[in-house]
Amino acid sequence: MAIKEHLLGTPADLNESLYAWSVNLLQPVEGKELSLLLSGGTTPLPFYRKLAMAPVPWYKMRVGLVDERWVSLDHELSNELAIRMAFTKNAHARRNFMGMKTSARTAELGIADCNTRYAQFPWPATLAILGMGSDGHTASWFPNAKGLQEALFEKRYCTAINAEPNLITGPCTERMTLTLWALLQCERIALVITGDTKRQVYEKARLAPDPKVPVSLLLALAAKIDVFWCP
Repeated sequence: MAIKEHLLGTPADLNESLYAWSVNLLQPVEGKELSLLLSGGTTPLPFYRKLAMAPVPWYKMRVGLVDERWVSLDHELSNELAIRMAFTKNAHARRNFMGMKTSARTAELGIADCNTRYAQFPWPATLAILGMGSDGHTASWFPNAKGLQEALFEKRYCTAINAEPNLITGPCTERMTLTLWALLQCERIALVITGDTKRQVYEKARLAPDPKVPVSLLLALAAKIDVFWCP
């Protein structure tokens, strides 16, 4: 485990630092296909809009999702919709984008197709951008969720999650998510955290892996994680 912390003063500082760091990682390397995995939520959208205009080789980069709510692609809470809108001026990224939502009625029924889809993604992924909740979840690995054990311990790319509804999950508790096994194949991971409460959760999670605090397993097992934090 190698964790490097970037402690910033404001959200704007965090976005600038994360942008410069990401652009440096996403430069072309001969004989290597670049790939980028993005998480949903509103917090990273300003960063995504800035990244979309970055001078990196988008024409040969694959872009995928870390997780997705099992809603229609025109739903206001669809991660795919939000990310496509953030990259609206980047035709290459939109064309090379890989979503998770399928035509299956439930996320559980969509597992096989989603795994087939993500098996075609370029692994190891160059970079994954993750967030963290105050409950210790990352991706869609919510504590006590149905499917959490599969997400943390099975060797598959994607799995379904059905979380217990609360203020953190919001109304869309049915999700598809990359597994811990898949994210451990990423060359670099950025974990983006804001606020003192989440900082305390992160500090506790660093102490020891605990499935009740899912992010702790990622912190314990990933080869390289850069943590970006601001108050």
